[in-house]
Amino acid sequence: MLFSAFSFALMGAFSHALAGAFDWSVIAFARAFINFIFVAALAVMTRKPLILFSAPKSLWWRSVTGTLSIFGTFYVFSNLPIAEATSIINTMPLWMALLVGFVSKQHVPRTIWFAVVCGVVGVAFVQQPHFDQGNFAVVVGLIGAFFASVAVYNLHLTKDLHPTTVVAHFTLVASILTFIVMIPTLHTVFETTRYSPSIIAALIGVGASGTVAQLAMTRAYMKGNPAMNSTVGLAQVAFATGLDVLIWNRSFNLITIVGILLITIPTTLFVARIQLRNRVQAT
Repeated sequence: MLFSAFSFALMGAFSHALAGAFDWSVIAFARAFINFIFVAALAVMTRKPLILFSAPKSLWWRSVTGTLSIFGTFYVFSNLPIAEATSIINTMPLWMALLVGFVSKQHVPRTIWFAVVCGVVGVAFVQQPHFDQGNFAVVVGLIGAFFASVAVYNLHLTKDLHPTTVVAHFTLVASILTFIVMIPTLHTVFETTRYSPSIIAALIGVGASGTVAQLAMTRAYMKGNPAMNSTVGLAQVAFATGLDVLIWNRSFNLITIVGILLITIPTTLFVARIQLRNRVQAT
């Protein structure tokens, strides 16, 4: 899950770099379609099944709500710096805790609640929210985070399917829906002056990093506790903050640093707990 978090942060960096060249809807389509090409090729090479209309209900929920989450994600990445954008997107653990606790009626351990609270407070510190400015991107990001929590909750219910099959279905559905949304700006895709070597590399980077992140996240949610995984996924905020510093030379104040610690400390504790549990089971 940590590897998935890093890959998603890298995807956010590529997306933010493309914001000056293309509308967010074009970037979202590029992410979905390139992702689908990569995963479909992987499925063919590894002889994993590709399904569409015969997919179970939980997979359809995962794919449709996941696509709605993509809309929110790429709108936010195009309108906010990646640290702030990633922070907004990663309010998902709060939604996930509510889903696990009330919709599925499963017991959520107090340790997970504590980590979720720490993570959400950390997100708020890193984000230093823009609500006072009436920033529409914040609202879109929060809605996208809600749909992401619905998607990953249903992802946990698709245990009988191979991760490649699940991701292929999701990216195919996402490719179709993002293409429809992209139609008003479709003409910009054919303007050759927009393409430079760095822009082409960033477009490929969005698809490649998104593919790796999606496969890793799918495997994590299919195998593990969704609330715990969503909390570990908060490490994406710390990774994105690091990329902001390295690539865009941004500086952060004490409040932001405290927020990063609140996010990463619960993540570290969960990783240690998982490793300890695995060692105990192996003995």
